[in-house]
Amino acid sequence: MKKTLSSLTVAALALFGAQSVMAQAASAPTRAEVKKEAADANKAASKSLVPADAAGQQSPKEKAATTDTTRDARKAATAEANKAGAIPGTGTGKSGDAAGVVSPKAAAATSDTTRDARKASTAAANKAGEIPGTGVSNVPAESGAAPKKSP
Repeated sequence: MKKTLSSLTVAALALFGAQSVMAQAASAPTRAEVKKEAADANKAASKSLVPADAAGQQSPKEKAATTDTTRDARKAATAEANKAGAIPGTGTGKSGDAAGVVSPKAAAATSDTTRDARKASTAAANKAGEIPGTGVSNVPAESGAAPKKSP
């Protein structure tokens, strides 16, 4: 009985050992195969993500990279547009506000008030409670919140 049990154990070990060796050899792809498979999957995915109506068109980044306009020419054109007021929000051109409203940048650039005078007037307005949202004001903050209580 011991001989039969021993021989069955050896046979079972040999069978499972051979099976695991064969399974490892058959299922281990090389690194190159895995990389090629991933590259093919990425190519297929990128082609399917492009809409049919956008096929053949360049993205803005590609257009900028393939332009024949020099940097100096672009800078000159931008400076002319800025002087003409065609670029909103730059201070010299039209602001995004209503007509006739000077942008804060333009107002600061043309102001003749000194920094110390501005600081003094701001401190006085803050002390008088005229600046909303500072905690000492009687005027509620612009966000619609209730005024803060004074300490």
